[in-house]
Amino acid sequence: MRQYFHEASMENPLSKGTMKILEPIGISKARILNVESPNSLDIEPITKKLSFRFSDRLSLVLANCKTNNLIPHIAVAQVPQNAIAAGIASGRKYGIADWNAYEAYAYAFLKHVTVDSGFNEADFEVANEPDTTGMAWMFAEKLGNSSRRAMAEYLKIYAAWSNAANKLTKEHPELKIRLGGPAMTTFSFGGFGTINWAEEFLKGVAAQNSRIDFFSFHYYGNVQPLVGMPYFGRYPTITELSEFLHSKLNELGLADVPIMFSEWGPSFETRNIPKALINGNNIGASWVARFVLDAAENNIDEGALLTFFDHKAANAEGVLENLWGWPSLLHSDTQTPKAIYNVATMLNRLPDHRVSTVPVRQDSIGVIASSDSSKVGVLVFNQNWDFINVQELAPTEQARIILKNLPFSASKVNVTKSVISETQANPYFIYLNNNLNKWQTLEAKSLRSTRMRPISLANGTVTIPDADLPPSSVTLWEITPAE
Repeated sequence: MRQYFHEASMENPLSKGTMKILEPIGISKARILNVESPNSLDIEPITKKLSFRFSDRLSLVLANCKTNNLIPHIAVAQVPQNAIAAGIASGRKYGIADWNAYEAYAYAFLKHVTVDSGFNEADFEVANEPDTTGMAWMFAEKLGNSSRRAMAEYLKIYAAWSNAANKLTKEHPELKIRLGGPAMTTFSFGGFGTINWAEEFLKGVAAQNSRIDFFSFHYYGNVQPLVGMPYFGRYPTITELSEFLHSKLNELGLADVPIMFSEWGPSFETRNIPKALINGNNIGASWVARFVLDAAENNIDEGALLTFFDHKAANAEGVLENLWGWPSLLHSDTQTPKAIYNVATMLNRLPDHRVSTVPVRQDSIGVIASSDSSKVGVLVFNQNWDFINVQELAPTEQARIILKNLPFSASKVNVTKSVISETQANPYFIYLNNNLNKWQTLEAKSLRSTRMRPISLANGTVTIPDADLPPSSVTLWEITPAE
């Protein structure tokens, strides 16, 4: 479950101070978009020799990845190469006229990132949301979502990058390059358009024998229901998505291909509006706790949160303020952990070996428990947010934790409790309230732990005192021997 927090999109360089905050939750990769230049490829008029010069932004982010020991995960095929464009429409160049030259560009780009820039390991994701707007650069006119024509051109682009990656890894077998896609939206699993992009992509990749080292798509809670939650809209649930993808991968002989959420978050809205603000508070945090449980149980292998930290924008008075609506780990000050970050911290405090619970889910409640030889961890969330009507549906619940068959010997145990709620480990609460006292501010600013009195075992069983579970909350109990 922790793997869904090991990566996010790098929109600005990360400072050493920011990395010091991110390292404890296991950040190891940075997803990087919008680093291609349309003028990277140049053709000498007489000799027709190709030359390449890559963007300054690419150099900047690669240097930052190197400084922070991050593996780059780069979205490619996001812009045309003007020197080989197929035409001009409304003042912009579009398409590909010379596919051999484009494949040479793809090879040069991959080599620049890996061999030339010193990255032995890197992921490359072909395009970003090509099923909706990510393929607009290929066409003179605007196409509809889930376009069959866009899919045909996308598969040609994917083949070019696949050929380039295969050539490079043959020349440099020491490289750990992964190539994948299509970084599609959930809209195109059948909800919109004429074709199921996931199915057509996988069939096309298999038919043209392209390499696929991961299958990627985007998942946001405001359009995709989690397990046991009310269905809304016309999008498949996480279980339906997983079952479809695993079935199709197996059918095509691609069962070992990992499935990745290359973007995820409680909501794809990013403004300071009610539908987006859950990304910045305890409501989003409790959704995240349910999300990681569902993703793990549906065998989703990897994930990348949308961004590392929030953006800023001018308010009505023209003053820059934080946009809490971004699905991010940190405030735009790059130092303040948001409630989502605190869920990642809780997951990292859980021991490695998951153990069974009764129940795992019950109405708005869900449980994740694990243990090792010296500790038991129990995480309980209370989550049921109405995304359509923007209202809380989860009631206040009560939890009684009873532990049997402890993995260690003890007559008494120590128990610490940590909570994310509206008023706890939720910096957004401070933003909303200017009159908090010092203690209330400390409670809301960061994740804090309270140690209970030692609890005696009775017949080998530990019963932890009942605890209230507020709506949209996440609670972690950590149990260790008292002796």
